[in-house]
Amino acid sequence: MIKPLTVSALAVALLGCATPPKPAAPPVPMTEPPSGGPGEFSPKGEVTWKDLTGVSPPRRVAFDDWRVQGPSASLTRSSDGRWVGRVRGKDVAFTAVSGKISGGDTDLAVTMGDKEAIVVEGLWGGKRVRLVLAKDRISGALPGGPIDMTDMGTGMFNSYQGMLQISGPPDMPQIAIALLDAMVR
Repeated sequence: MIKPLTVSALAVALLGCATPPKPAAPPVPMTEPPSGGPGEFSPKGEVTWKDLTGVSPPRRVAFDDWRVQGPSASLTRSSDGRWVGRVRGKDVAFTAVSGKISGGDTDLAVTMGDKEAIVVEGLWGGKRVRLVLAKDRISGALPGGPIDMTDMGTGMFNSYQGMLQISGPPDMPQIAIALLDAMVR
């Protein structure tokens, strides 16, 4: 028979070995629209993906404060703050709030990871994605497989899979949408 004192000592020992739960990752705030409304589309940033295998042509996605325009995305920020338009041939309406982009078959968490990296994780067009955007590398998993790209300087990243160039401000959700539209086939 186990003595009550032994059980208590064992419980205390086990609690001492337990690791405290990791705090939730802080959400990345979404960029507020400037005053006024959308004018003529004038890109202030863009993402270009070049497939080094030559299987697919380069994909370029441009964005400003009010729009995201790419090979399969055409979105405009509406007066209520949603991003509406078409992505991958489907009508969409994304809600972008601190740390979250969601609507239809898209549900993404956008959080701060280790060493100030931004983590974009969840469903994009119903497909599981995870990108870790660090200063010196971009890594993660896309529907086509794992991605691990190193920094070449001035917003360029490369690997055997391709070359990625990012220019402009890190506006959210625009940059996350542009990256996924350019990189996910």
